[in-house]
Amino acid sequence: MDTVLGLGKTASPPTAASAMAQSGSRVRFVIRSTHDPLVEDGPNVIRNLSLSPKKISAVYVYDRLGSQLFECQCQTPEYYLRRAEAVLLKAYAGDIVELCGVLPIVELGAGTAEKTRIVLAEYAKRGVRCDYFPIDVDVETLTAAAYRLAQEYPQLFVHCLGGTYEECLAALPRDGQKRLFLFLGSSLGNMEWSEMDALLRQIFRHSAPGDYLLVGADLDKDPAVINRAYNDAAGFGPRSTLNMLMHLNWRYGGNFAMDQFAYQSAYDAVARRNEVRIESLIAQTVTLRALGSSISFGRSELIDAEVMWKFDPIELTQLLEKAGFSWVQEWIEPVYRYGIFLLRRQ
Repeated sequence: MDTVLGLGKTASPPTAASAMAQSGSRVRFVIRSTHDPLVEDGPNVIRNLSLSPKKISAVYVYDRLGSQLFECQCQTPEYYLRRAEAVLLKAYAGDIVELCGVLPIVELGAGTAEKTRIVLAEYAKRGVRCDYFPIDVDVETLTAAAYRLAQEYPQLFVHCLGGTYEECLAALPRDGQKRLFLFLGSSLGNMEWSEMDALLRQIFRHSAPGDYLLVGADLDKDPAVINRAYNDAAGFGPRSTLNMLMHLNWRYGGNFAMDQFAYQSAYDAVARRNEVRIESLIAQTVTLRALGSSISFGRSELIDAEVMWKFDPIELTQLLEKAGFSWVQEWIEPVYRYGIFLLRRQ
């Protein structure tokens, strides 16, 4: 029977629209940057293409098409990283919450927050409020994910930070609460060591003693497993990387011809580093009209495109401790050797 209200009317069940409005009231933007982070990057593009060997920054993978291709790559049977991390989170999210307590969550590179849902579900089981601060430069994806999560979890409050890591970390509230920082997906391994160190120091600077940091990291393993992951049979990995050239074309008025370049990926087991390069199949000259520049490529010349470090757990822990985070616990998936590492800010 419906509950009788004070004016003699009965309560009707909430409509989908009202439920969406209620969940939407729990989503807000701390930062919604309208600034294109690459708008002034043209000189860096020319500088990198003038190096020997030439280089294209990996940020050019991730326009809309590149992001879609990467998501497709993550679903392939060869690409184990996302699945292995999800297995670990499903098995140990409860332990992580027990160790850290129910803390506000700050996530770097949140994206669609698919894996974060596993941690949020642990909070929901406990019936407590959760404040979630997702950081991502892709404001469109960030917004869509925030509203989906708010609908899914009635006690979730989403405080969106749409911008670069630097500006978003600086905008975190200084309210004295302990927090859990997430940096998943082995994103740390897609940086050079100096960049890793700089980002970890930023996190340290904008965190407080007693805060926690949970890092996902791919580990050194059989090179054949790694090579299959970045050379999937469906070709999504190669297409995602080659999309960098299309990105340069539309952004800078370029004339890269896709059929005149090829994808290469190989794991260097000594360096524990997967190196992705783009090969020029012929001697050619490419013009980036908006930058007023032409670049010549030799036949078989290689362009450095992406790097994926595969860590030794001890070496990774040392890197994190050097940045001011003490080891608490680690969990390693035994089949694909992927790890999640929990640390505490000193």
